[in-house]
Amino acid sequence: MQILRVPQINANEEEVEVVDVVVSNGDQVEEGDLLYVLESTKATMEVEAPRAGFVRRLEIEEGDRVGVGEVLCVLTEGADDPVELGEEEQKKRRDDGLRATRKAAALIDEYGLDADEITHQGILTERDVLQFMQHDRGDLRSPKDQPATQRAAVIDNSSAGLVIYGAGGHARVIIDLIREGRRDLSIVGIVDDSPDRPDQVMGVPVVGDANRLHELRERGVEMAALGIGAVTHNALRAELFDRLRHQQFRLPNLIHPRAVVEPSVRMGQGNQIFGGAVVSSNVELADNTIINSNAVISHDCRIGDHAHITPGALLAGGVMVGERTVIGMAATIYLGVDIGVDVVVSNGQDVVADVGDGKVVR
Repeated sequence: MQILRVPQINANEEEVEVVDVVVSNGDQVEEGDLLYVLESTKATMEVEAPRAGFVRRLEIEEGDRVGVGEVLCVLTEGADDPVELGEEEQKKRRDDGLRATRKAAALIDEYGLDADEITHQGILTERDVLQFMQHDRGDLRSPKDQPATQRAAVIDNSSAGLVIYGAGGHARVIIDLIREGRRDLSIVGIVDDSPDRPDQVMGVPVVGDANRLHELRERGVEMAALGIGAVTHNALRAELFDRLRHQQFRLPNLIHPRAVVEPSVRMGQGNQIFGGAVVSSNVELADNTIINSNAVISHDCRIGDHAHITPGALLAGGVMVGERTVIGMAATIYLGVDIGVDVVVSNGQDVVADVGDGKVVR
């Protein structure tokens, strides 16, 4: 008897989707026959029979989401051989029979949640639990860690003070990122050059235009963050970054606590890494890059100054991205491809060959 389990396709994913089931219970298969197809966010895997035998205890269906280590099926030598699975060999189920990943189960235990109240499909995941806690319960953070509802005040003489340049949508993301990932920093205010700038953004006061930067620096505010994104080109972000540096602000790297950044990653300053992003081994980020939500930067990539890797983009190993380049949403850059400076790769593109400077890939 041989037990076939859900493999670990990606290092940071605890579940995969069953996209095809080729066999049924009782089928006789030969070594190498296709059994089913599994898919993660980064790869698709065809699972073949490692030996000849009969398919038993097949309990998955197309469209199921299954956790790493779950039993997919059992192969027995004979059609009627007994199948005995010990307690540790059963599917990962909670006491009530609910299928959940290890991280999801840990959160349910820690917060004393009723798993039956959590909306999900197939296996219950950490993301399902976090969404339930944030939107249905509001207790993802403890009460003392909840963002303040009152307007913040500009403070004097604080080396932990930080000003945000820009008051648009990107600034809102940066505010949450700092509140989640850099609680040692105090956001003292926002500057924005638009005449239609708001009075406040998410409780943080907009204190004026960029002419206030010098005053804030004189008051002892040492750090700044860019609250301006870019989806077509990054020339403006590069210019504003240089302006902040010229005024002697330090731009800290801001990393969301739910991003994965390996310890071997090297980076300059002012980089912003959003929730769900993965920055893998031996990656180099220069200055002022944006690694947006759910982007994946595989091993040995090099990302140039002011580049933006937008949501869901996937860079395979050894990819080079030039300065001020934008990689569009859900774009895939293949192994070892070199993308030049000031390039725009449109959403959803598969890039399999090098791209020269200034090109637009559509």
